[in-house]
Amino acid sequence: MRSSLRKKIAPVFVCNEGDASSSPTNLPVNNSSLLRCLPCIFWYCTKPKQDQQYDNQPETGFMAYNVYHPSPRTSLDLGGVGVFPSSIYLISSYERQHGVVRSMAAGPGGLLYTGSDSMNIRLWIRGKSYAGFNSYDGPNYALLLNSQGHLFAANYDGTVRVWVRRETYPPSYRHIGTFPSLKDRIREALWRKKIRVMQKFERLYWHTFPTICISLSEDMRFLYSGSTDHTMKIWRLKDWKLIESKKEHRRIVTAVAAGCDHLVFSGSEDGSIIMWLRKEEANGKDITHFRVQFLFSGANSINALLLKSNGTGTGELYAGFSNGKVMSWQETNHWAAAEVLSYHHEGVTCLASSPGPLVFSGSLDGKICAWRREPDNGLHTLVMVLSEHEGPINCIAAHEDWEENDDGPCRCILYSGSQDQTLKTWRIADAALNDAQCGR
Repeated sequence: MRSSLRKKIAPVFVCNEGDASSSPTNLPVNNSSLLRCLPCIFWYCTKPKQDQQYDNQPETGFMAYNVYHPSPRTSLDLGGVGVFPSSIYLISSYERQHGVVRSMAAGPGGLLYTGSDSMNIRLWIRGKSYAGFNSYDGPNYALLLNSQGHLFAANYDGTVRVWVRRETYPPSYRHIGTFPSLKDRIREALWRKKIRVMQKFERLYWHTFPTICISLSEDMRFLYSGSTDHTMKIWRLKDWKLIESKKEHRRIVTAVAAGCDHLVFSGSEDGSIIMWLRKEEANGKDITHFRVQFLFSGANSINALLLKSNGTGTGELYAGFSNGKVMSWQETNHWAAAEVLSYHHEGVTCLASSPGPLVFSGSLDGKICAWRREPDNGLHTLVMVLSEHEGPINCIAAHEDWEENDDGPCRCILYSGSQDQTLKTWRIADAALNDAQCGR
């Protein structure tokens, strides 16, 4: 019996680099409650050592091509919108021989992490491939880097793993924990009958299907995760505990965004956006998230959410829809719908923001739009369109420029990954912005 069970489970966890068909994309979690439990326990029994040494040689799965020296480029494919005093610099472009980049997280100094169809997370510095390490289990659907340098990775098995970089040479990454914790996983495995009763309240200790989106609270105390199991879960970073699980959406939770004033937003394939408010008791132990309102409900699915501070102490929410539209809500208007941004011809897949007033949207049409929020009226202007990719955009990330630029035009660095198996690094310069708008 044991050998036959091993034969059924083993193929699920073998994932060779560059072989998308060998990734655990067909895990039969619906067929048996036993199989739903075993992958998590199996991972801990076979987990490699915590410290992952970098491979300092360039990854064979990537090859550089069309690497440009920074050269000014005019705005691309504006379609009659007009030419603005902005320019695009393509710093580097890499092509992946196997698989595509699914997720990315940008940090200061030109730091970039990418997750792909393989089990590897890759480190890039200033547009060049530096090293990588193994994340152990399947594709990484979302990456998040906090101010302390902790890297959060949303995984196929319904977990969120946390890594920290060690100051060693050669550098290494250490796995410091997993949501849910090992203790909670063992507890659920031992008390499975009680858990079946708790399923009615969505209090499972982990997502039963892949985790596809994550977000951190503004005070870095709570982690929010959304999954294809239709739930949003709230984790406390202090003790790695699941404190709440919400199932208000009828379909997959595709995006979560946490930020200002204890507010959290969740978007779903059912076309709804829910606003949540976090309340804490004086003792700091009793924490509850209340549904404030359905901010939006429509026929088109929500593919991405972005919560951005507009520089005045208030926030602004952006949502990317499957019909190619981007909508924005402003806190100053009590989160009333402020504007609809229209340019993309196909669904918006990802959103990103720069330290300044620029917001970027990537789409299935292979284009990336840069929108500037005007300071006088709060409306948005289409600044430029990047159309170098030959396939749908999977993910984008933006960060401040790693080069000092005290007196030149406002600049930022944009990273983009596409279905055409390329990863591109851009420098975006907008001469129309003054120093105050650039945050200088």
